[in-house]
Amino acid sequence: MVANLRNNAFLSSFMFLFLIGSSHAITSSEMSTICDKTLDPSFCLDFLNSEFSSPNLEALAKATLDATQAKATQTFNRLQSIIDGGVDPRSKLAYRSCLDEYENTIGNLEEAFEHLASGEGEGLKTKVSAALDGADTCLDYVKRLRSVDDSVLNNSKGIKNLCGITLVISNILPRRY
Repeated sequence: MVANLRNNAFLSSFMFLFLIGSSHAITSSEMSTICDKTLDPSFCLDFLNSEFSSPNLEALAKATLDATQAKATQTFNRLQSIIDGGVDPRSKLAYRSCLDEYENTIGNLEEAFEHLASGEGEGLKTKVSAALDGADTCLDYVKRLRSVDDSVLNNSKGIKNLCGITLVISNILPRRY
């Protein structure tokens, strides 16, 4: 009898969560609306269409933050490798400055996850904006170099685009955000 009650409670909880999650599903039309508000709509659509199948907005924001965090960590590691590998003093200074920016960017993204989980929309926006600024500042540092590592350049641009997607989503999340 107790096992039956547990099963019923589990099924009821599961159905409730399923209905809540599915009732806020995002359509491809809504994805297009999100992407139209970003700096690079084609990047956004390619990213969302390849990664997701109509998630809810919170799940979409989390998945976008996950991708941003992965790119930021990859870029941080690449910068460390470039510096450790030996480059000319001017390049080393630029890459070291980028490394510092990415250390802050990763920290800001970690805090953005916390704000998303707790429903603090303004905190989410602030931390994602700071992460975007870090990638943008890195681009400013390296664009002055004669030769720029392609992965640092491309990842920094990708991070800016991913942060832009997250910022648009954060502006349309339900009010608890």
